[in-house]
Amino acid sequence: MHRQIRCQFQGKCHIPVEASVFEDGDGRAITWTLRAKQAPKHIRQAWSDTSWIVEVISVGTRDAKTFRQTHFFLTSLRSTPEALLQLVRDR
Repeated sequence: MHRQIRCQFQGKCHIPVEASVFEDGDGRAITWTLRAKQAPKHIRQAWSDTSWIVEVISVGTRDAKTFRQTHFFLTSLRSTPEALLQLVRDR
């Protein structure tokens, strides 16, 4: 499943939903970027009620060390990109 979702965000595919926010403080500087698109039919069939597939990328520095993390999610929430990104950041 992870590979199927990851493949949906690779290459030059069109990503209709994006949001980004920069967080600075407490020894860290992080840019959070959310990209989402409607879940393809085969994922909706395998995971009922899924409406979006989501990629969240965090890039920045913590305690002077650089990092890059990518997480993938399935969600049934129908919300704005900014609200989804805030939910992920608050987890």
